[in-house]
Amino acid sequence: MNKVRLLLSILLPLSVLLLLSVWWLPGCRSQEQKIAAIELPLVIERLDHDLYRMIDDSTCRSLPELRAQYGRFFEYYNTGIIRAGESRNAQYCDIVQRFLHHPVVDSAYRKVRDVYADDRPLRNELTDAFRHFRYYFPDAAIPHIYMYVSGFNESLMLTDSAVGIGLDQFLGADYPLYAQLGKAVYQRYNMRPERVTPACLQAWLAGEYPEPFGGESNLLTRLIYEGKILYILRQCMPRKAFDDILGFRPEQLQWCIDNERLLWQYLIEERLLFVTTPFVIQKYAGDAPFTAGLPPESPGKAANWTGYRIVERYMKQSKCSLPELMQINNPQQLLKEARYNP
Repeated sequence: MNKVRLLLSILLPLSVLLLLSVWWLPGCRSQEQKIAAIELPLVIERLDHDLYRMIDDSTCRSLPELRAQYGRFFEYYNTGIIRAGESRNAQYCDIVQRFLHHPVVDSAYRKVRDVYADDRPLRNELTDAFRHFRYYFPDAAIPHIYMYVSGFNESLMLTDSAVGIGLDQFLGADYPLYAQLGKAVYQRYNMRPERVTPACLQAWLAGEYPEPFGGESNLLTRLIYEGKILYILRQCMPRKAFDDILGFRPEQLQWCIDNERLLWQYLIEERLLFVTTPFVIQKYAGDAPFTAGLPPESPGKAANWTGYRIVERYMKQSKCSLPELMQINNPQQLLKEARYNP
């Protein structure tokens, strides 16, 4: 009889777990099926290829076609990224040819062609991320995505309808020119193909939901804002490694997980949450090899990780939608309602 009771005590919890898994999995599958069914003709074009094809002809006969194809973005690129001036200037073709034939730029383009010879995985990843974005933000605009060679000027360019990606800024941490250009090790780590999609979606989110930083903003404002963005990125890229979304090394992410309580206590005890000095805020929320005041094993922007954890906790408590989350303008109230206490 005792053996029967023991067997039942084991089997009953297992049966409950089985029932819960049967109940939960269809719901999870249903959401992913809905997302996969969303029609999203995401426009992704390779301006880098088109420009090099254009200069193969010394008269640049395809220039009018590029103007029509890329619209206003084309002039933003010409004037804002490569500093060639507007495309209707008489010297434009000569200037672009000299720019693209410069040994450094041409070498970078050849590396771009090698790294992104098959850009289908990147296109699929971008499409999947923005399909998730459309699911969570059904009324939001979806940008056109244009890829270009920047001459190491700008990795991303945001307009009201497009995101531009300088692929020469995402060639891999070991690309020799990055070190020669003076990029630090921690900067080079994020110049990898794995960072293209998170950086692209993050740029678009920053345009849709600008940083609410003014004269009264403080570190809490910054870390809650960054936490919101990171939370959305993770929802929109559920199959992406979270360290790639964060821009952390895997061991840095593990440090944050292992030291979450320590990090929060440090921010509290040093009375940093309500600091308004931009330089101090940047020390804890900006790019750096590690976070000031913390061990060198910590990542730069460790405060943003804390912001993510606060927002994650708040979302579990509130069950609000992502658009509703982005409309919350009171960081202190969000922190209070999150009941964050690692």
